[in-house]
Amino acid sequence: MSEIRFPEFLPSLENTRYPFVPTASLSNGNVSFLEGTFLDAHIYAIGGTDRYYISRVEVSSNQFVIVIGDSVTATRLTGTVSIPIVDSVVRLVDTNLRSGGVLVSESSRLALLAGWGIGTYTFERTQSEFCVTCQMPIPDPGVTSFKLEDGNVFSGQVWWVGDDGVVLSAETATDKNGESYDVVRVDVVGDPLFLERLCKPQSLFKPIMPIRKIRIINRDNIHDCIPNEQGNFNLQMNDALAADAALRVRTTSEGIVIEVAGSTPTV
Repeated sequence: MSEIRFPEFLPSLENTRYPFVPTASLSNGNVSFLEGTFLDAHIYAIGGTDRYYISRVEVSSNQFVIVIGDSVTATRLTGTVSIPIVDSVVRLVDTNLRSGGVLVSESSRLALLAGWGIGTYTFERTQSEFCVTCQMPIPDPGVTSFKLEDGNVFSGQVWWVGDDGVVLSAETATDKNGESYDVVRVDVVGDPLFLERLCKPQSLFKPIMPIRKIRIINRDNIHDCIPNEQGNFNLQMNDALAADAALRVRTTSEGIVIEVAGSTPTV
């Protein structure tokens, strides 16, 4: 028979109160967490402080919610488990649905909480405090979410779209340690048609349609001319193909006139 001298991390803590502190009672007097209900925990709430603990468990007919508190508030993170239980990891999120950690268990172990019956079960810190090794302090990450005027909060992957003369672009910057990181550059160039945009209805204003390309067709030869960096075309006549070219280009108050000088021969 083989001898296991160095058991894996989780099996070695099977008969302990981990991930709770050794002094946690795991009971509020009415219901109890058994040793091994949770195998591990990893908590890193944005804006959280310290001394995380399970403040309450809300059990309903189709799910139960595990609420995590800290030394400041009793509701810092929540994790929802649907019934019937199929997941073994409980994802923790804050009130803005930002990730804040996980509780590692098994579906058979989590079934203990569903067996408590429908109701809300509260706990004190001394009854369900997590070990300090499960609490991961994180530095200030900067912007973590966006709150809209209607109160909705977006987090995770978001799209920034410039409007009304605002141009967004991605650049790379270097910190004091010489490491590069991505930044968002915002250029407010303005909207040249901002007054026309105020016209209502929009049918009252006819937008300017600038020339974007001039196509020259000479029999089978086709050449496309595009404007320069300033958006200008340069139209002029020359004698590259004929010494006595009759083509004329001139401007009038109505616009540009391109014509052939001279008269049409009668014979």
